[in-house]
This record gives sequence, structure tokens and C-alpha cells, in this order.
Amino acid sequence: MRFSDDLSGAFESDGTDDPELEAELDEEFPLGDGTAEMDALVVCPYCGESVEIGLDPGSGNVQDYVEDCQVCCQPWRVSLSYDDAGHATVSLTALDD
Repeated sequence: MRFSDDLSGAFESDGTDDPELEAELDEEFPLGDGTAEMDALVVCPYCGESVEIGLDPGSGNVQDYVEDCQVCCQPWRVSLSYDDAGHATVSLTALDD
């Protein structure tokens, strides 16, 4: 079996060149004004240092994940929610709580 460099036709069109489909998708999934917060200043529950963390609005309006402190390397539980205007509310808890 040989790997082929010709990938034309390997992927079908997703239809985004169709104006009617684009309008339907825009209505179903509005993008807002693009001002969702992309970072937050938080305080580590272990060492008390202020740390700026990156946020990913593309992962949903409500998120819960684990991230390590950039200063002391201890793990936090990050709880994040976005409001309709794109403002983020972030809270941290020590993972061992």
C-alpha cells in the first residue's frame, strides 16, 4: 500500500460556500460581538500568588477543568462561566478540597 499525495476529493465540501446555509448557521450559532474574555487574573489557593491564565471561550459557556499553578505547580479546579456579553467569571479551588 502506498501513500498518495493526491488528496483532492478526499474531503467533501462542508457547504459553507452556500449563502443560505451560512445565514442559517449564523442564526443558530450567533457569534456575538467577539469580545469574550480570553484571560483572567486569579490567585492560587495554595501559594497565594496572582497568576494570569488563558481562557478558551470556544470550549463552551460553562467549563470545569484542572490546571496547575504556574508558580508552585499545585493543581487547581478551575470553574469558568461566560455571560451573554462575553464576561468571564472564574473561581479556583484547591484540588485536594
